[in-house]
Amino acid sequence: MPQTHTTPQPSRGRAVLSVLTLAFLTGLLFYFFKDHMSEIRAALRQVTFPQILLLLALGLSFPVMESVISCRMLAGRSSHFSFRQGLELSFLGTFGNVATFGAGTMALQGYYLHRCGIMIGPGLGFMALEYVFHKLTVLLYACVLLLFQASWLMQNTSGLTRYLLPACGVVALIILALVLVCTSRWVQQLARSLLKLLPDRAPWRQRKEALLEQLEQLGQASRLTLTDKRLCIQLLIFQWVKLFLLYTIPWLGLRFMGIDSLSFWQGQLLAALMMLLSNALPNVAGMGSIETAFLLVFGGFLEESAVFSALVLYRIASYYVLFGVSAVFFFFLQRQWTKPIPQA
Repeated sequence: MPQTHTTPQPSRGRAVLSVLTLAFLTGLLFYFFKDHMSEIRAALRQVTFPQILLLLALGLSFPVMESVISCRMLAGRSSHFSFRQGLELSFLGTFGNVATFGAGTMALQGYYLHRCGIMIGPGLGFMALEYVFHKLTVLLYACVLLLFQASWLMQNTSGLTRYLLPACGVVALIILALVLVCTSRWVQQLARSLLKLLPDRAPWRQRKEALLEQLEQLGQASRLTLTDKRLCIQLLIFQWVKLFLLYTIPWLGLRFMGIDSLSFWQGQLLAALMMLLSNALPNVAGMGSIETAFLLVFGGFLEESAVFSALVLYRIASYYVLFGVSAVFFFFLQRQWTKPIPQA
């Protein structure tokens, strides 16, 4: 018999608040650079339509690569998980991050995987591990590029380097915490002990049993993935390609505006450091940390008008367009979610 499940969805008030927050933060950035608006408009007018399409394609490569990563991670769990489903899963994450301030991201993606026939525990485990591999690659990518270009960076900036070590420490702690939650039997046993303290009345008993079962499945799925060395190497390579394409956007944007003061690998290094610093900063609906880190990193090497112009292009390609596409995906998927989930 089919069973109907409640569709997880962001509340209308929270979605409206998220949009207002985006508008406010965007307006704040434009206000901050209001004295350079004529220069910024002149720089942006140099970018042709085909060049804009190329930047948008690079931005869209992010969810495409995440789809490839999801398909590879879930290959052993579901032979029917397709590239299209991976793409929908990725865009659900983008939509949830903005429309629910990140609070509903796991719920949306977990529910989607459940409809694809993947149990909630393993599904959450795979999503957490994908996040771990992303964070780890952000850290490794920046460290490798810094290893080869540290002298250039030190010669051209005075204040940036003091932020790098704390940022590396914060990202490393996040990675360690996630790995321990997913794989450490001691941490999971502690979580089980805390869950057993919940009331033993009927509604709570059912929730407690479900959470304990999901915790066990999460641990099994995580340990199974991390013991497959070939899979781990493949995931790191896919993550590396994903970041390489994303980090190319600022450098290309500068070139399209006629600014060639940075070489390709210098642009990659600054973009990698920007992402590393942003991963150590809090954000609101996916905004705030990226903008702050971008201005901090690129501001030491470019004029203010060039930095803001590059930031506008980068965020359009990597954030605004992706959110718009993710909203289309979400509303189409919502219509499918009104149908019951067939039970085996």
